[in-house]
Amino acid sequence: MLAEIGLIAALFAFIAALYAIIAAVYGERFARSEAMIRSARNAVILNFILVTIACVALEIALLTEQYQITYVWQVTSPDMPEFFRITALWGSQSGSILFWSFLMSTFTAASVLFNWKSQRRLMPYAMAYMMATVAFFLALTIFFENPFERWWALPSGDFVASAFIPAGATAPSAAMLAQSANGLSPLLRHFGMAIHPPALYLGFVGFIIPFAYGMSALASGDLSTNWIKVSRRWALIAWLFLSLGLVLGGRWAYDVLGWGGYWGWDPVENAAFLPWLIGTAYLHSVMIQEKRGMLKTWNMFLVIGTFSAVIFATFATRSGLVDSVHSFAQSPIGFPMLVFWASLTLIGTALIIWRRMRGELKDENPFRSVFSREALFVLNNFVFVALFAVIFWGSFGAPIIAENFMGTNITLGADYFNSVTPPLFLLMYLLMGVAPISAWGVSAVSRMGRALLIPVALTILSLGLFMVGGATSPGALLGYGLVLLAGWVALYETYRGVLARRQAHAARENVLQSVVALVTRNPRRYGGYMIHLGITVIGLGVIGSMLFQQETQQTLAVGETAQIDSYTVRYDGLLRDQIAEDGRVMDIAELTLFRDGNEIAHLRPRRDFFPEATDMNSTTIAGSYSTLENDFYVLLVNWEPISAGSATFKIYINPLVNLVWWGSIILILGTLLAGYPRETLPARVREKLQIAAPQGAIS
Repeated sequence: MLAEIGLIAALFAFIAALYAIIAAVYGERFARSEAMIRSARNAVILNFILVTIACVALEIALLTEQYQITYVWQVTSPDMPEFFRITALWGSQSGSILFWSFLMSTFTAASVLFNWKSQRRLMPYAMAYMMATVAFFLALTIFFENPFERWWALPSGDFVASAFIPAGATAPSAAMLAQSANGLSPLLRHFGMAIHPPALYLGFVGFIIPFAYGMSALASGDLSTNWIKVSRRWALIAWLFLSLGLVLGGRWAYDVLGWGGYWGWDPVENAAFLPWLIGTAYLHSVMIQEKRGMLKTWNMFLVIGTFSAVIFATFATRSGLVDSVHSFAQSPIGFPMLVFWASLTLIGTALIIWRRMRGELKDENPFRSVFSREALFVLNNFVFVALFAVIFWGSFGAPIIAENFMGTNITLGADYFNSVTPPLFLLMYLLMGVAPISAWGVSAVSRMGRALLIPVALTILSLGLFMVGGATSPGALLGYGLVLLAGWVALYETYRGVLARRQAHAARENVLQSVVALVTRNPRRYGGYMIHLGITVIGLGVIGSMLFQQETQQTLAVGETAQIDSYTVRYDGLLRDQIAEDGRVMDIAELTLFRDGNEIAHLRPRRDFFPEATDMNSTTIAGSYSTLENDFYVLLVNWEPISAGSATFKIYINPLVNLVWWGSIILILGTLLAGYPRETLPARVREKLQIAAPQGAIS
């Protein structure tokens, strides 16, 4: 019954989406009918309700062990904990596409409800574009990757998966099928992987809102800043979740994949990173159109390019285009997704060119100085687009061209990316340091120089600490210096704002009140500075963990030790065939860690075996000792035999790696602050803080 409920709900949700497209476009373009446009809005809400029913039906089937449904049989097993039953909804291709459709429908319905009155002119076409995307993914669910198919026993004794009962077939019992259920892939049985996909999906589907409003502006001719104002906060929400998804994916790789790192330039990792790059450029670039009426064409290309990159990332991950531990198996949805991605990109590009040729995307002000803020933001756009281009080429362009036109397989690995991206990232950090102290319109070099004096001095002092810590190579010092400059500028500009506020309101406010009042008055600016600070901390962690990582591999007998840097690790013994609650079998090595002769920790790296898993039956879990300075990270390697007397260990020291995670937290908090709606600050808080317009630079 659950399979039938889910399939029928998905089918009617698809029909509701098609109706919403037709009613919105016809009602706006031809009939000029407010009633028809309202009916399109109602169809959007109905679509959300029906997709929710389909999703809930599949989730209930997972929780109640309905193994006669093929998807439940594929991703769960009788001994699986309930938590992973819940997360199995997105544990394989067909379920994750339905979940994707649900999230996209949720964003669409929320946007329509929140923006119906304020954006009446943009709404019809925006609904049409959003519902077209939802309808496409529902079509994939219904016709290509149906999670509601059931197992049927044929008279011949064979089993077949089908949404409808074949002639002469009977339904096998769930109890019988439970004996052969696959269970969730061992790589996905990790808390980070349980929340990484939803965060990434929220980031991906969230960009449908700015994309739809941008396309609506092009279709309707309303090319003012209305579409930017309505979509900025949605874009920020999407960017927040995409950032969180990338960080969680890195943490999962660090904990589970067992190679001592968090980013391997894997094609699927890069596919998720590409829309983040273009989306970041978009969030910066739209400020110029809001402030100066400039970069209108840039912003259209960036917003459409961001969602185009989202669809391409989805296509690359789910079509079998790339082979990766992160990707899904080859699937029949590859060609439809390719057509949808190409159509979406070409239609958006054609509309931009058409409006540009009509003179409707002209800038309202010219560039007056190469050092103005708007000029630096254009350079920022070029940097992000260049990063996009070199990463896309290394991940997809070169391999696809080589395979299809040269008849050979090539892979551009980490060496390629580590050679072409660092200069661009360093230029990005330089712009992060310079752009905030530049002025709109015209910015004098002398003024910028004076504003940079204190941040540069603080940067030089900070570099001294890194030199004492052993960072003496010119490349490392240059990298640290540019990253630190961006962070010190963000802190110094915040300090200047607080200082100006204190000078104007010292008699009525203490320092804390001044800080809170300043930030709540302009959360967008100071949230941006906090984001820059978070990216600075991440940058320090990336440089430290990439340039100064140490590693060794040794086979140790019980009682023997291995030395690396100032650490000594002793192998104390092995616990074989330990059984966990979820049925996995564990081999656990027991180690004692010393530093400078002092015992500091006991580590337990292990290998987990999943007897019931059919795709991959083991994972390697590291033991680690973490400080702000570094991680001591040790693996019980899975390519060497172990015995009661000896085992082989791979040992890493990852300097500053924890700054990557701490910086990510700062970035997320800054994003929440930047998206904070100033108008919702409670009246009594405003009154208590006596918030008034500050003077000068902080107004």
